[in-house]
Amino acid sequence: MSKQFKHTTQERRSSVIYSNSNGKAGLFSPQDYIPGDKAQTFLESDLDEESLLATNNSRTLQQEYGSTEETDHNNRGSTGNLELRSSLPKNLIQEERDLLVDNKLYDTTHEHETRESTAYNSLTGNTPSFEDDREVIETWEDAIESGKQITTTYKREASVITTNALPLVVTFVLQNSLSLASIFSVSHLGSNELGAVTLGSMTANITGFAAIQGLCTCLDTLCAQAYGANRYHLVGVLFQRCAIITILLSIPILFVWWQWSEQVLSLFIPERELCALAAKYLQVVSLGIPGFILFECGKRFLQCQGIFHASSIVLLVCAPLNAIMNYLLVWDKNIGIGYLGAPISVVLNYWLMTLGLFAYTYFTRNEINPMKCWGGLIKPHQIFKNFKKMFSLALPGIIMVEAEFLGFEILTVFASHLGTNELAAQSIISTVASLAYQIPFAISISTSTRVANFVGASLYKSCVITCKISLLLSFIISSLNMALIYKARYVIANLFSSDVKVVNLVTGALPILAFMQIFDAFNASTAGCLRGQGQQKIGGIINVFAFYCIGIPMSYTLTFYCNLGVKGLWLGITSALVVMSVCQSYAVFHCNWKDIIRAAKSRNSEGTAV
Repeated sequence: MSKQFKHTTQERRSSVIYSNSNGKAGLFSPQDYIPGDKAQTFLESDLDEESLLATNNSRTLQQEYGSTEETDHNNRGSTGNLELRSSLPKNLIQEERDLLVDNKLYDTTHEHETRESTAYNSLTGNTPSFEDDREVIETWEDAIESGKQITTTYKREASVITTNALPLVVTFVLQNSLSLASIFSVSHLGSNELGAVTLGSMTANITGFAAIQGLCTCLDTLCAQAYGANRYHLVGVLFQRCAIITILLSIPILFVWWQWSEQVLSLFIPERELCALAAKYLQVVSLGIPGFILFECGKRFLQCQGIFHASSIVLLVCAPLNAIMNYLLVWDKNIGIGYLGAPISVVLNYWLMTLGLFAYTYFTRNEINPMKCWGGLIKPHQIFKNFKKMFSLALPGIIMVEAEFLGFEILTVFASHLGTNELAAQSIISTVASLAYQIPFAISISTSTRVANFVGASLYKSCVITCKISLLLSFIISSLNMALIYKARYVIANLFSSDVKVVNLVTGALPILAFMQIFDAFNASTAGCLRGQGQQKIGGIINVFAFYCIGIPMSYTLTFYCNLGVKGLWLGITSALVVMSVCQSYAVFHCNWKDIIRAAKSRNSEGTAV
């Protein structure tokens, strides 16, 4: 079994949830909970004329992280040079090189000699950098197999985690700007408008976007396995099938949004004016649902082929356009239409993101050539084939995404029963919380990939160092966030609203949010450690228990029985984050590392067996 570093942050970056939710989704991936053998059975039954029994076992991390085939270390000959070159990303080879140099197991002067050996390069047809990479890979394998000690340092881990987290921060902040633009654009229209956007987006998230996200997660497993089995045309079939079925299933939901959303909302929300405005928001946003579905399916169509950056490129273009559209459609004197300009911007943005992703797929010169997986339009009889099996595969994703969305959106329902001003204040505080969360979230993902690589290489001492430095970085970042939110609370409140009552509510609750940053960051960091260890199920259980058994009941009690209002909402959530941080920290640092490494070996052996 290869013990090379295989995990990168690219897959997690590309699979972030694109929506207008301020909830904290993404610490644990739905595909982490989907049994691989379940998807394998699904694929085998999808090809009547071909058997996937021999090749489908090649599903695993090498396809999820971009390689096309894993070769045995002892069989690396000249014919396998291209495979070896593409099997590991450059940044992972560099990470291995740095560790080997730190432990005095690799001499970099030899690389300089290789670069000067032009005669050798002309004979072999290999570039000097490839020869260097191959030597690093072989040296790493030899060192691990011979049992040599490879350790890391706190300084090295701080550098690696920070470097890997920076691109994630940019991506996540851009993603977060999608919801920030809508909130900011309507916040100065009035408390009713801000509350209605919050209520409308909450309803859309719970009843629409979360279910769509969950359904699409089945492609994370199915498309990766089909691509790993070299059944490229099946990838295109699965993409179209999932998109069509999801669109069809969304039609009843959209019908309710159009016809009865105001009546349904009025059953839970006492303010009728808010319900009417929120219903208009839902009616407009429904026009963007097909575009959102196509984007989510298209994103997975590309990332199963190892193309992880496409959605980030699209987001880099569409996020600024979204902000511009919100300003023009809400505030511009010539074309601005006020409140409804915000949901129209959401609709246009979803369709622009879809068109951008499709344009990339068709016109890209990427050597992977994603169009090879497009075999034409799906045939009518293929649309509903294995529908029940696909839905059962997507069910864990639906449950997880709904649970993550619902955890924070319930607070919006609570706030709506306090009044319009309280709902507006809750919207602003949630937006600030979500924005502050992006850096700890990036550190979490960077940590999980680093820990997973060390676990795969059986270097548990390095895992401990990485986990400790991750907590230290999280503490530093959260302390800065805490100080910034507390000191700038008046500026933040006035930036989002000119209503004195709303401003007072926001400034009163932001100190609690500032204190919460410490535990919010610790929760993200320890969740990353657990995911890297392969203990994501433990993390998922802790999160669900803390949110639904402690956080939400505490929020309700403090808000309505102790009359703390909006402050009570965030005190309750803070209590849940304290429990999460303590429990997850205990699970991380009191685990049996030998069992974790043994389990990782077992998973990898099952994945690479032929």
